[in-house]
Amino acid sequence: MKKLLIVLLVALFATFAFADKVTVEFWHAMSGDLGKVLQNLVDQFNKENPTIEVKSVYVGNYNALNQKLLATITAYNQGTKSGLPAMAQSYGNWTAKYLYSDVVKALNSYITKDPEMKKAWDTQIYPVFKDIVSWGDMIYAIPFNKSTQVYFYNTDLFDMYGIEPPKTIEEFKEITKLLTEDINKDGTVDQYGFGVRTIVDDFQIYLYAHNGRFLQHVANGKYKIILDPVKTKQALETVYYLKKNNLSMFQGGYYNDQFGSGQIAAYMGSIAGKNPTDASCKGKHGWNWSPLPSIDGVPHSPIAGTDLIMFNWVPVEQMDASWKFMKYLLDPVNQAYWAINSGYVPVRRDATQTAQWKAYVATDKKPVIALNSLEGAVADPNPAAWNDIRSELAKIFTDMIYDKVSIDDAYTRIYNALETLLKESDELAK
Repeated sequence: MKKLLIVLLVALFATFAFADKVTVEFWHAMSGDLGKVLQNLVDQFNKENPTIEVKSVYVGNYNALNQKLLATITAYNQGTKSGLPAMAQSYGNWTAKYLYSDVVKALNSYITKDPEMKKAWDTQIYPVFKDIVSWGDMIYAIPFNKSTQVYFYNTDLFDMYGIEPPKTIEEFKEITKLLTEDINKDGTVDQYGFGVRTIVDDFQIYLYAHNGRFLQHVANGKYKIILDPVKTKQALETVYYLKKNNLSMFQGGYYNDQFGSGQIAAYMGSIAGKNPTDASCKGKHGWNWSPLPSIDGVPHSPIAGTDLIMFNWVPVEQMDASWKFMKYLLDPVNQAYWAINSGYVPVRRDATQTAQWKAYVATDKKPVIALNSLEGAVADPNPAAWNDIRSELAKIFTDMIYDKVSIDDAYTRIYNALETLLKESDELAK
């Protein structure tokens, strides 16, 4: 009888423990090795929090994730209450679009009611990341997988020529010209000093390098166009200078192969390209990266990557559990683990004080260089129209490079595209 009572009590306890477990779905687009690193964090969180189960759901690439989230939001607005995630990866402009449906939970109260988190948010999270996840005073996400842009350069060539990576735009032009050579004297360039990608990301690099900006958030999801004509044209002229003088290779794709083979001596790109660049350069030449050059010698790098959002369509206990997971990901030790194993930058400063990070950078200073770029980094604008704007700007940038439009006309088209698309989404400040 006594044994039976013990068995019943154990069974009853297990039943209550199971019933009390809160399960939350987390939709993401991290595949391959990145997905494994993320799953390790999820598994460890679940182990440390037995009353919560985070189910990570790989949806597909970013486009697939966005489309599924939009479809889910539409279904929810039409009355569907099942199959809803509690959390998801999201770009800032996606979040802006989701805000129209009032389904994204503001995180201000979670941060302000948690003294530890409030202190970390105020003093440890890099300002550029806080800008990305904030709309005015409202915080709708936490920064997640973030990368910055840097200047990749062939260290063997730079040592041979006795030069250092450029800090200013003028130094950048001079070095690029110096490194461009017709080595076998057959009338064709064998070694370009640089490689430009004919995509909007590169246009942003040059615009920010000249202290230019696109938009300024005013209030209530409205944006003012602050595209300065002088700075924008200077940025375009810098690119056109490379084209006119045949100092750079131009293409839309990645440059790690051409960089590894020695066809180009340098290029600007995301730190996410570290592993492919290592593979391309292995056994051929050394390489490193440095902060982006700029007009004032201070790097103004664009930031890439997504954030994590929480949906308010799930019960309060799921939102609380989601916040606990978000906070877990922001822990400095977990930030160091994520950055070391993913190649992204940690989003808080004190992650660099962990033993793991110190060991990681003891023999490789590239991550430190990337982190130093964050102090002057520039957050992308976050209107819902930003994806459409980027597509239009890419076309204009390419047309300018290939002489389909003048620099003056390119500026006018860029300004008009910003104005038209912001009006269409009702995000243009009056």
